Amino acid sequence: MVNYMGFMSGLFQNRQESQWLILVIIFIAMFVLVLAFMALFNDAFDPVRTRLKNIVVDDELLPLASDHLSDQLRKHQLLYIPVNQSLLQRTATRLHYAGYHLRDSLLHYYSLKMLATVLLPILVLIVMFIIRGVRTEALVYSVITSVVVGYLAPSFILDKLIATRQKTLKRSFPDALDMIVICSEAGLSLDAALQKVAAELVISHPELASELNLVIAETRAGVERHIALQRVVERTGVEDIRGLVSTLAQSMRFGTSIAEALRIFAEELRDKRMQAAEEAAAKIGLKLIFPLGVCLLPAFLMVVLVPVVLMLKTL
Repeated sequence: MVNYMGFMSGLFQNRQESQWLILVIIFIAMFVLVLAFMALFNDAFDPVRTRLKNIVVDDELLPLASDHLSDQLRKHQLLYIPVNQSLLQRTATRLHYAGYHLRDSLLHYYSLKMLATVLLPILVLIVMFIIRGVRTEALVYSVITSVVVGYLAPSFILDKLIATRQKTLKRSFPDALDMIVICSEAGLSLDAALQKVAAELVISHPELASELNLVIAETRAGVERHIALQRVVERTGVEDIRGLVSTLAQSMRFGTSIAEALRIFAEELRDKRMQAAEEAAAKIGLKLIFPLGVCLLPAFLMVVLVPVVLMLKTL
């Protein structure tokens, strides 16, 4: 690290060499970007493909056009997709939590991450060269910062999407659970209850409705019910849904009443939500100390002390 800092400081002292280094970095970045676009669209001007597009009707060409980008990205996936399988598994799980269940979601995520890492420094360099009077040291630090931001920004955005979606599912889950309990106690089977609840929640809670529709579709396709329910937990990562799936799995395993198990779980969830609300209410007094001390206390002291100070001046 010391040697690196000494090299950078010596480089900044020689302005001409630092400028040449920046130009070389720009040239390499542009060269890599051009190679990437050539690799992705190397057959855009292929005469055979052009003739094929003119012969084949539009309806038959739509699936080819929709998957063309994914096919091109898959050919060069070794350039930007990490080799670590555990990292890929964690990223795929996070994409499922965010609601991206398609097969090529992992491929698109890492391709966007690579583009952000390459394009953002290029944009920073262009802006810096347009602005006159920027020091070389500030330019290099801006490029390094843009590379770090371009590499980390997709991960932070994905975390934000995960938190938003899980919060939405947590808010919509109690309503869905109450409806499932009502349908089960009315005599409907679990599959029919899930189908009815999914149809009712399409407008008010579309995220949870889509997950229930996936469970129904997988069950109809021949997947066992407990496996289909377990996949909901893997796609959402919500603890309340995990508890519901565990309750249903135990009920189906031991042959107990599903309606009774759902009713007991709904009561426990309602008690849990009430305890969470009471805990949040108990923290309000502590959280009010800061706004009271910063905002209200100075105003109160001014109202009380200013008249006294004015009276003392008049004496």
